[in-house]
Amino acid sequence: MARISPHRRAKVAVVVAVAALGLTGCGRGGYQTEPVPAPPTTISPAAVGELCSIFNTQKGTWKALGPQVAQVAFTGVMRLWTIQDTVAGAAVAYNRNIVDTATSRACPRVRTAVLGVLDVASLRVALNGF
Repeated sequence: MARISPHRRAKVAVVVAVAALGLTGCGRGGYQTEPVPAPPTTISPAAVGELCSIFNTQKGTWKALGPQVAQVAFTGVMRLWTIQDTVAGAAVAYNRNIVDTATSRACPRVRTAVLGVLDVASLRVALNGF
């Protein structure tokens, strides 16, 4: 039978020890991790005010473009706004209805005008391409 060198025996012992330690973390529940923080569920009043202002200034241009092109432009505006405000972007990604809820409270007339220009029942519908 071949003789195993002490150096090789030490390597095998280290590999077995590391494997055993790695497996002890696995149990019925797997590895324990920290809970994932909940995504934001609101948009700040300042962000909603900015969005209302954007909608108010763009609605005339969107009306001139017609509903189909206006919806594309609306999607572009929403993308830029959510890139600039990542918290609002996360909130919109988590809940598409939040734009309707926030704008109906902050600027209901502007929201109604934008809905008419985009020819949609809700901003959530217009966010479909978002």
